[in-house]
Formats: sequence, structure tokens, C-alpha cells
Amino acid sequence: MSENIALSPESYGQRLIAQKKKLLPALTAAIESRDDSRREKLQMAVTAITEALTFFKQSYRNEIACRKGALAALGKMQNMFDKADHDLACVGVQANASTVEAEQVFDKLVGKGGKVGAFAAYHSGRLAECRMDFSRAAVRFDKAIELDKSNFHYLKAAGLLARKMYQHKKALACFSAIEKLLMGKEGADAELAVAQREICCTALLSGQTGPAMEYCKKAMNGIAKHLGKTHPELGICWFLLGQLQESQGEYEKAEAPYKQALAIMEKSDNDMVLAGILDKLSRLHMELEAEFEAVPLLERLLKIKTKSPQPDLAGIIIIYNHLAEASRICGNYDRSEEFYKQALAVTQKLRGKDHPAVGSIYQELAKLCDRQRKKEEAKQYNEMAAALFKRVIEAQEAAAGEQSGERLTL
Repeated sequence: MSENIALSPESYGQRLIAQKKKLLPALTAAIESRDDSRREKLQMAVTAITEALTFFKQSYRNEIACRKGALAALGKMQNMFDKADHDLACVGVQANASTVEAEQVFDKLVGKGGKVGAFAAYHSGRLAECRMDFSRAAVRFDKAIELDKSNFHYLKAAGLLARKMYQHKKALACFSAIEKLLMGKEGADAELAVAQREICCTALLSGQTGPAMEYCKKAMNGIAKHLGKTHPELGICWFLLGQLQESQGEYEKAEAPYKQALAIMEKSDNDMVLAGILDKLSRLHMELEAEFEAVPLLERLLKIKTKSPQPDLAGIIIIYNHLAEASRICGNYDRSEEFYKQALAVTQKLRGKDHPAVGSIYQELAKLCDRQRKKEEAKQYNEMAAALFKRVIEAQEAAAGEQSGERLTL
């Protein structure tokens, strides 16, 4: 897979962790200074890194594919580069190093314009996106489209990035342009159906359920016909259909599409979509009071989320709490208590031992012990919760007093 690319999975993971560690203080500072523009930019990067770490196998594969694509592009355009620039770019892409130099080398060819400039801009953007520099990547993709409006790969890259940046109007325009390009084009039926699936997804995210449903049906018909009924792209369509029906309050109808999506995607190698299906379907089962069906799905979701080199602890706490609640409703009090204790340990690690969320878990454990007639343990948990909430209130009052004193001094 990583032939000619020296970036190992371990090095890639370490780079992501270091990058996240560096960004978090900057994000906190942006929040405290109320710099909304910088906060949004940093939050997007942190979210993307967290997702890349959570679905590590997939994100590493994408990184290697991106670097291989850039290396192939450098080889194809070798005669257009200064030799020193070409060699520098190749080293950056191949080695366990930053790709900024390679991006700058590609950027030198953007000025040539036409298809050459577009090709260079596209690969510069791809490398920037892998570094989580979304603003730079977006500018490069826009330039590629400006120079070559007939290449649907450039439009797709721009559309996917725009959606990642919550720019749904721009994403919709990109995918609609792809649909227009491919409509009636010989041999492009499968690509057209996938573009229609992207329109469906983007319309759903932007709250346009009517157009989303229309494009979901188009995409499902096209994908089933040209890619097959077991293709992962159709699995994603079933997932979208379930979300559409759930968004319209048709919970019972949503269950079947989710199960169809699960049956297809569990045979694929896409943990990101599989995790989304497991999350949605388990929540739906709990909404429909079918907790006994939710528990195995949540356990599978937990297994995916904990495989990460640096797991998303906030997301894991939610899963533990759902498992604890579902197990309690099913009457399995021992497992419920076990899951609450695991949620407690992770919450203390993430939030600290005096966070109100810790007190809330103490309260749940107290109720659970009370149901099991463990009166002494229930009493202890209630006392621990009361003491914690007292400390929280005292700290809040002290902080409010300090702020009041500062205002009086001013």
C-alpha cells in the first residue's frame, strides 16, 4: 500500500496527535478571546483530526493515496519543473515529512494556466487538505475549477471539502455541476449516480429534505443498476434514506433502511459509515423502546471507537452511558453498573474528578444500587454526588465574588 512512501502508520498517528495537541490551546485562546473566525477554523481542524484518529485505518489509507497521487503527478510533469524543485517536492511527499514544500512547487505551475495549472492546483490542494489546512486547500481547488471547468474530479474535491467546512450551498453547487457534466455522457452512469448521492447527502445536511429524497431515489436506482445491489455506495444510500425518514418523524420506516445499510456496509472496509449506521440504528432502537436490540449495536460501535491511537473520549462516554441505560431498561443491572463505572472512569479522565458530569454518574449509580437493594452503596454514591455538587456551587460562588470585586475596584 505505502510503496515509495516512507510514512508509517505509527508516524502518521504521532503526527496527528502532535497536531491536535498543538491546536487545542490555540482553540481555547480563540474561544476565550471570542475570535469567532479563528475559533471556527481551529474547531474544524480539531474535529477533522479527531475523526482521522477515530477512523485511523481509513484516514491513513487516504493519506497514502494522496501522497501517491502527488508523486505520480510530479513524475508526469517532471519536465515542467526545475530539477531542484522537483527533487525537493518528491522528497517531501515520499518522506515522513511535511508536504508544504511540495505544495509550493506545484503552486509554481499554477500560473501556467490551462489544464496544466489546474492539475497542479488540484494536487497542491489535496496535500493541503491532508495537512488539515482547509482554507488553503479550498483556494487551490477553486483555482483548479476556474482553470478547467470540465474536470469533475476537481469539482468533487471542492464539494467534499466545502461540506466538511459546513459550506453546504457551495458543496451543492459543486455536485450539481458534476451532475450537469455527466448527464448523458457515455460510460458515466455510475459516476452520475454517485454525484446524485452526494447531492442527496448535502441537501439532507442543509435541511432540504424534499430535494434530498428525490435525489436519494435517483441515486439508488442508478447505483443498483450500474454498480450492483451490494455495492457500498448503495449501502450509503440506504443510510441516507433512513436518516431522511427519521428526520420526518417516520421512525418505524427508518429502521428497515438502516438495517439494509448495515447489512451492506459491515462487509465493506468503511468504518466511518459503519459507525454512523450503528450509532443511528442503536439510538432508533432506544427511541422505539427496543433496547435489547440496541445493546449489541452499541457494543460494536464501542469496539470501533476504541481502536483509535487516541480515542475520542467524549464520544466513548456517550456510548457507555447509552449502554448503561439500555442494559438497565433490559433488567441487566450488573452490566448497567459496569458500564456506568466505565463511563465514570473515562469522564474523570477527560473532565476531572470534580466535574458536574461525574456527579450525575454518581446519581445514576445510586439509583441503580437502590434498585438492586444495595442500600449502603446507594447511600455512598448519593453522598459523593452531594459533596461534589456542593464543591461545584462553592467554586462558582467564589468565582462570581471575585468578578464582582474586580468590577467594584474598577
